[in-house]
Amino acid sequence: MMLSTVNRKFLISCCKTYRSVSSTKCFLSLETKNKYSDSEKLKILHTVNNSDSENLSRYDVAKSRIRKLSEWMKKYGKLTDISELENVDGFTEKTVEKFYKSILDGPKNVVNKIKGQILHPTLSESVRQNCRSVLSVYVTVNSVCWTLIDKANYELLEWKYHGIVYPEGKRLQINEILDIAWQISTKLPEADIYVMKAESTSLRAAGSDPNNPKVLSVNLQKAQMIAMMIALINTRNINVNRASEENTDKLNQKIYFLRSTLPYRLYGTLVGNERVSTDQTVEMLLEDAKKICPNNSHVYVNDSLISMFRSQKELQKDMLGHSLLLSLTFMDICIYMNQKSIAKLSKNGEK
Repeated sequence: MMLSTVNRKFLISCCKTYRSVSSTKCFLSLETKNKYSDSEKLKILHTVNNSDSENLSRYDVAKSRIRKLSEWMKKYGKLTDISELENVDGFTEKTVEKFYKSILDGPKNVVNKIKGQILHPTLSESVRQNCRSVLSVYVTVNSVCWTLIDKANYELLEWKYHGIVYPEGKRLQINEILDIAWQISTKLPEADIYVMKAESTSLRAAGSDPNNPKVLSVNLQKAQMIAMMIALINTRNINVNRASEENTDKLNQKIYFLRSTLPYRLYGTLVGNERVSTDQTVEMLLEDAKKICPNNSHVYVNDSLISMFRSQKELQKDMLGHSLLLSLTFMDICIYMNQKSIAKLSKNGEK
């Protein structure tokens, strides 16, 4: 069959274009391969081949390209060479370079999507990855509550309420406050990370009478007790040998302070500037908490802890609820980096 002049010209044009694209692709692939060391190539391949879409979204790559990469890998299998990514639709030399650079630099902190500082001090990636347990401590004037969570299974291991009884009509001295702080601290289980809510830096009261002497006195006493508990927790298991040459000038901080409004905003227990009871919110959470969740989307709470919570009086339940919500907020945002929780706080315009 004879080809017309038009068809011959079209085929010649296609061949030229194909040869041009192929040679360019080959050149780009070689250039990509030569940019990285063997160890860097292994890290890139391991990350791309073994990360799901949610984990890949923490790197510098668009969601549409992640979707196309997933489709390509389902069809052709895992990447065997870093240059193969350029065969995936949507990945150019520039986008591949940005993507690989972000993998080598480490994942971006998705928590930064929430405006302002949410945690102090900053939680390093190594501490986040290596921690096995987290203890959240919720302190009020009349009680201390805590929750101990196992990171591996997102399981609530301990949930306690400890009431504080003060001598009637007596103002406590500093050594007496220390005694209370010591008694409470010895009851706290050990953990890799401790979390408390960030307290106000002012002792003044909210409302129409900020300089009320009684409120100022109570707030001062609470601040003193919290400071003592922080010191006692941070110095646990420290054996200082003065003859040692090790540098003990800097304390290794174990306690992190979460912005106090985050649990209220995330779980809807703050209406305007007023806190509402946590009872109903916690009950809803407990309904979904009776089974271990493999993807850590929610906490697991055993029947005995649920029964303990439901047997408490209203005030104790509310304090236990605040302790639990503080813990879950920290786990969701800072440990598991739950995208839905972070998106919710970002959408709400947390300030």
